[in-house]
Amino acid sequence: MDRRYQVFISSTFTDLVDERREVIQALLELDCLPAGMEMFPAADEDQWTLIKKVIDQSDFYVVVVGGRYGSMSELGMSYTEMEYDYAVGQGIPVLGFVHADPGSIPANKTEMDAAARERLEKFRAKVQTKHVKMYNGAEDLGSKVSRALNIAMRGTDAEGWVRGRYALTPEAETEVAQLRAQVAELKQEAQSAKAAEAQIPDDLASGDDVYEMEFLIDYYSVSGLRAQETLFEPAEILQHTTTVPVTWNQIMAELAPRLVDEASEQELVTALNSYAERLVLGDHKELLPPSLGELSDVRLSRQALDDILMQLFALNVTAHGTKPRGVADRNKYWRLTEMGRDTLLRLRAIKKPAAKPLDT
Repeated sequence: MDRRYQVFISSTFTDLVDERREVIQALLELDCLPAGMEMFPAADEDQWTLIKKVIDQSDFYVVVVGGRYGSMSELGMSYTEMEYDYAVGQGIPVLGFVHADPGSIPANKTEMDAAARERLEKFRAKVQTKHVKMYNGAEDLGSKVSRALNIAMRGTDAEGWVRGRYALTPEAETEVAQLRAQVAELKQEAQSAKAAEAQIPDDLASGDDVYEMEFLIDYYSVSGLRAQETLFEPAEILQHTTTVPVTWNQIMAELAPRLVDEASEQELVTALNSYAERLVLGDHKELLPPSLGELSDVRLSRQALDDILMQLFALNVTAHGTKPRGVADRNKYWRLTEMGRDTLLRLRAIKKPAAKPLDT
């Protein structure tokens, strides 16, 4: 039977974001179910009650000790240490990982307070009373977690989790299928209602409002190319920054077709760069630098890209992509909303020519 194990990840957060990401990646590659503060839902339960419940449901407990002791509870102990003590007390298999060289940790990721440093050292010593692995950096941690957990899973008698079809009776499966159908129907109704109610705020630029789109031109100057030909000196690439006036409808007409089936942010960047190049080589040649000898590249500025992505999102014509992707795919994806599809049809659909009046 296909069984997956839930693994609780315990550590401080802001200083170990990269490390936690690598641990989560390692767990997913082992078909485990990560559990930690990133996955906690909004709930009415107090934080510690929820933490204990999730630890109780976990098959393994991974603790990562870095350069900070962490936020303190009302008991005067960090949540990370409380989680560790609780997991040990419950008899849950504990896998400890301690930074091998605390002195090399950047200052902004270490405890500056002497009392907190003392608590951290005592906690580090407590964790090291059991068998632990020492790590150097996020990638090294992910690799060591993967190997340690792989060994731990081979000899475990933990319950793990199994697919519902192996655990449910035929009657329960039928009821679950009916409930899923009802949920899907309600979600569709909610989405339709939300799209129908969506309106563009009056204070946001949209439609035919003009936006000064900033872009960069990399080029070789005439004199530089001449020196290259005569003196055999490599021509220097120069950069020119300028803006071109475009409307939000024009931007939407350019990007929307690519968003019909979702598009990565990089695909949108490529499309906007191509759009800027067409503009400057077409109707806006006056924006080219006077000393231009040969064009090297035309690309949108980072500020313009952020402006465009956020404005379309604020106008409710785009939203974050929802299609499932592989765990290795870390691209950001965007899609059209219902309003976005309506806007695309209005801007790009081919309309019938106006009827000619009949001769009388």
